[in-house]
Amino acid sequence: MRIVLFILSLAILFFLLKSIGFDKLADAFVKVGWSGAVILICCGFLENGSDALGLYYALPQRKNFLRVFSSNCLGALTNYIIPWEVGELVKIGMIKEVAGSANSIKGVILWNYIYKLSKGCSIFALVVLSLIVSFIMPDETYQLDKFWLILLCSFLGFLPYFGMMILIKSNISVKVVKLLKYLGKKNTDELIKKAEQMDKDLKLFKKERPLDYKRTFWLQYFARHVSLLTFLLCTYFAGFDYSLSTLILIHCSINLGNYISAVIPMKFGVGEGIGFLMFTFMGLPGEAGGLVTFILRIKAIIAMSLVSSLIIVKPREDQADQKTCL
Repeated sequence: MRIVLFILSLAILFFLLKSIGFDKLADAFVKVGWSGAVILICCGFLENGSDALGLYYALPQRKNFLRVFSSNCLGALTNYIIPWEVGELVKIGMIKEVAGSANSIKGVILWNYIYKLSKGCSIFALVVLSLIVSFIMPDETYQLDKFWLILLCSFLGFLPYFGMMILIKSNISVKVVKLLKYLGKKNTDELIKKAEQMDKDLKLFKKERPLDYKRTFWLQYFARHVSLLTFLLCTYFAGFDYSLSTLILIHCSINLGNYISAVIPMKFGVGEGIGFLMFTFMGLPGEAGGLVTFILRIKAIIAMSLVSSLIIVKPREDQADQKTCL
């Protein structure tokens, strides 16, 4: 089913680009050029690196940032292809080699928990920023009615955070393990103890490790602003000359649209479709949104692939263990 969904997503992307025009796509890539591509990829490194550093600080025991960086990018790439956030399991599987299973699970859960909050906060702040920019740089095309609508929707961006907060507060780890016990799994007493400790650590993270909590939050928050910068640069490089305030508002609306697409088990094509719709919604050519979103998709794949390739570098701890065994 996952393979079929991936193929379907590529088909959607193909027909979307076909409707826009492959000649226009080629023209946009030519305008971006090699220099623009390098700048966008460097922005991708900065964004991914900030997110990875946030994950690094979310881990109870921190070792080998390079492994965390490459694992985070590999997990994000996996989420592009395999639906339902399977990439988070990939992150855990890779990071546990340097941090241990329990610590890697806690770290990834905490990172995702804070990510839901930081993303909501950044969207809200950027929506307000778009209005401020419209006053500093007067723009007759800026639509106040769309601003208020997107500002209202930005509050909905906090719902995933509250949903995850409720799960953590309700001791979800223990409940899942107890469910396994009811389903007939034997020897779950030890698992229940570990699950209880897991829930305790998740709930006390902000209280017991306030500095790590702040680091994780602000690094993720910074990464979302790097994402905005990358979007603006990509739009400029591709030859689309639109007002800064409107582009900031569109960027926020695309991020809000991605919340809706989260329930759709496909990334390719869906994200580009959202870009097409949001540009159209703001009264701009939808094809520009589809092209910019697709270029950013390619940028993300290249940047994350380059970093993910570093996963082949064996952690030093493992090398030391192998020498000891020899």
